[in-house]
Amino acid sequence: MTDHLPSRDTPLTDPLAAAFPAEIREDVSRVSALIRPDADYHRGVSVRVQGQALTLPYRIEHGFDEALFPQLNATQAVIYACVLSRHLDGKLRQRQIARLALAEQAWPLPFVVQLCGEYVMQILETVEAHLPAMDPRRYGGFLRDNAAFLDRAEQRMISYWDCYYRRRYPIRSDYVGFRVFERFRAWQAAED
Repeated sequence: MTDHLPSRDTPLTDPLAAAFPAEIREDVSRVSALIRPDADYHRGVSVRVQGQALTLPYRIEHGFDEALFPQLNATQAVIYACVLSRHLDGKLRQRQIARLALAEQAWPLPFVVQLCGEYVMQILETVEAHLPAMDPRRYGGFLRDNAAFLDRAEQRMISYWDCYYRRRYPIRSDYVGFRVFERFRAWQAAED
């Protein structure tokens, strides 16, 4: 089966294209074609990655199929993991963390940070487990360039802790979200 993909010069109207850098447009188009026509995109979150303005979808509703991964090249697999990290299903989002946290590219970083501002404690635990393998310099640079994005994600985490987990974890350092964001803040404050 041959896919017809637009050239790099063809403008895309696909909202997914805004979430990724222009240099991987063809790979984004391939992934986007696989999740259409039932994809529904909700709001956007603006970030800057290596000087490029990107808009991450807050949620993407679509019929997911993790069996697609073997059909994708390495870049497409990371793109698809980014897409699945924005799905409504928290367990599906959680399963994408390893692929995203350990990715060599910079553009998956906001998807990881965005996951940390959510209510699913198991997502935070999985991110915490991957912190030792994550590149502090890459994350630090991204977090310095996107201070408001980090602030918003941390505020959301605190709000969810206050609503759902404060009684169980009244001491902040006992709650995984505070530990994850403490590490993010240390990376943000570190000099290259």
